Amino acid sequence: MIEIKNLLFQPLTFHLAGDGQGLHLNPRERKSIGNEQLSAEIEAAAKRGLISLTESAKPPEASAKTGKSPTKKSKTKPKGNGTQASRRTKRR
Repeated sequence: MIEIKNLLFQPLTFHLAGDGQGLHLNPRERKSIGNEQLSAEIEAAAKRGLISLTESAKPPEASAKTGKSPTKKSKTKPKGNGTQASRRTKRR
């Protein structure tokens, strides 16, 4: 898989190799495509500095993740009744 990142502040559109489909990238957007879909037009855009091409590894499997999520600690102090207290007080 290859990750393509649009480095410009404007949208870009490219033709993909093989199946005649296109790839639309919004400003600063990233998308992944297969190695076989990399066209000469995309390679030329990378040489001109319009996009960034990065070889990306496959995402980790869902079974490898643990079921526990990290606990988030609140920055506000709880009141006596268990509700969140505001950090700021309104000035008058």
